[in-house]
Order: sequence, then structure tokens, then C-alpha cells
Amino acid sequence: MELAINPSKIISTLCYSIFRLEPYTSCPFSCSYCYARWYRKESLGINPKVIGIFSKVAKKLDMRIAFRLATLSDPLQDLEEIAKVSLKLMRIAEENEVPIILNTKSDRISKSPWREQINRMAEDNLIVVQISISSLKNLEFEKKAPEVEKRLEALSSIEAPKIVRLQPFLPNYSFDKADEFVEKLKDYGVDQLTVEMLRIEKRELSIYGKYWDKWSDYSFEGSLIKAEAPEKLEELSNVCKKYGIDFALCKEGLFNLETANCCGFHYLEAEIRPTLREVYRELVRKKKIRFEELNEIFRNFLFGEKLNDLPRLVRKALKYHEKTLIRNLRKREVVERLTPLIKVDDEVLTLSKSAQNIQRENPNTV
Repeated sequence: MELAINPSKIISTLCYSIFRLEPYTSCPFSCSYCYARWYRKESLGINPKVIGIFSKVAKKLDMRIAFRLATLSDPLQDLEEIAKVSLKLMRIAEENEVPIILNTKSDRISKSPWREQINRMAEDNLIVVQISISSLKNLEFEKKAPEVEKRLEALSSIEAPKIVRLQPFLPNYSFDKADEFVEKLKDYGVDQLTVEMLRIEKRELSIYGKYWDKWSDYSFEGSLIKAEAPEKLEELSNVCKKYGIDFALCKEGLFNLETANCCGFHYLEAEIRPTLREVYRELVRKKKIRFEELNEIFRNFLFGEKLNDLPRLVRKALKYHEKTLIRNLRKREVVERLTPLIKVDDEVLTLSKSAQNIQRENPNTV
């Protein structure tokens, strides 16, 4: 779909950020682990349609619906120096008050005119900047990307909310000690850490398996697997609390460890679509949800009749994802694969035994 990620069991059920702006067709950083390599073109060039389509949609939006810049390629790669497609998209967003989640490995955020554009949008809560790293010191799998120190220095120089995406997180590669890792982020003024475990094809275990030996199935179709390390994620969550940094997870299903929205929507005051997280939070409050109650639970989100007056492209995408979400919530094999915290049985959603134990031990955890 134009400007939107296609519905799927994982995306529709877990992700807030389904709208995207793709300024370029590929990425010169060529990180070996990059999931986008399964979806994008190999040839590097400009996406000719994105500016015109986004401009039309942005002018019609009367809600703060955030767009991610970008998902399949780095929006501030070297081609941006000449083409400035991402800069043009940010200017359209600013003019029409459309929030942007800028996700990059580039240090170009600290350079003119991008820095000034970011800072100006930040004054109106229209942008959050995410710098993606896989480690503070290792570059084995992202040799063509800027040095991590340069990325973090660039992030510290801007005035927008600052998120570091530990993407991917591979234990025994990403860092040695969680405390030292998070303290370093704090030194750079990072507001939030969002973590996504490494996911790869099974045949790639010979490359990555030397760093970690616990893996689980990720995809419902195909052969994708992901590193499994809940104890490491809990440690990171606790250390982030110690240093006063927000913590979130991407597609890990351990909602009890999160203290913030994974994409940073809370910094943008943006509208969000409901996900499995909202189901979990409601279950913490009331212990049981019948499927017929979901419409009422979701009514304050981007859901149902609230979508009717949105521009067609936006409305269509949200409705597709909404239908897929509701369908997935009825499937035990989907819900219980995506999170260990929720059970599905006889048209009812409940907390799992592990989630109930977490609530007894930590009653203030949501």
C-alpha cells in the first residue's frame, strides 16, 4: 500500500507505526542484518511518487497521525545531500502539522539544513529522532554506516526528543554490561531506549549463533527466527529506570517491561491505533475481556467510526489493519506466539499465569 505497511499477523497486532515515507529505493549502508533487504529494491535511487502523494494526504489530515521516515532505507544517506527528498518531506510535514518519526543511522541530523529543520519541528512537537545502533563498539555487521560515536554525538546536538533504537539487539555482541551501556546513552542525553531483538533466516545462524544460543520462531510463514533473551530485556528495563530513561520494546510482547510507547508517539502527542498492548493494559485492570467488548475498549483510539473522515489512503490502511487485528485477537496461535502475557480461550482474553504472577509481585506494573 502507498504510504503504509501492509497488514500482517505481526504488524497489525503489535505496531503503532504503520504509515511510512520512503524517499529512497535502497540503502548504501548495507547492514548485513537489515530486515529491509527482504523487501526493497537493490538499485539505489529516488522514490519519485512519495513527495506528491504525501503532500496531497498531509493537506487533508486534520488529526495528528504520525509518519515514519523511513522503514526500508536510511532517509539521510549520502544521496540526501543532493536530492534532499527527506528534507522536502519534513517541510511538507511541518507546513501541515503532521508528526514525523525520523529513523536514521546518519550523523546528517547535526548538519545544516537538516538540523535547523528538525529543531524547528521539535518546537511544535512534530518530530522525534531515532538513531539506530546495534552496539556501542562493534561494527562487524554495519561496516558502511557512520561510527556509532558520531551518530550519538549528532543525536545529542539536536533539540528534538532523542530515542536510541538498539536494533538489532544481539546479546554478547551489543554490549558487555547493561549498566555501562545505558549510562553511556544517558551521557548523550538520550530520552528513550527502544529494543528490537535480532531476527534472521535460519540459514544465517552460522554467522550470528556464535554470539547467542537461544532462538525462537519469529515468522508465521517462512523461516525467520529471532534471538530470545527475556532476562536481558528485563535487565535493560531495570537499568533504564535507574538512569531515568524511557524503555520500550519492538515486537517482543513483554509489555510489562515497557515504560513508554515504542515509536515515541507520546513525544508527538499523536493519535495511535490500538494494539495487543492496549489489550494487556485493559486485562491488568479488569482481568478478562470478551471479544464483543473490544469495540468499546478501542473507541478512544484510531479505530471504528473515528476513521471515517480521514483521507482515503489513511482510512483504507487503518481499516485493513483494524480488521487484521480483530481477526488475530481471536486466534490463540497468534496471540500466544506474540506475547507470553495473554491467553485466548472460548471467546475470552485473559492474563496468562506468568502475567498474573508478575502482577502479584509488582502490582503497579502496567
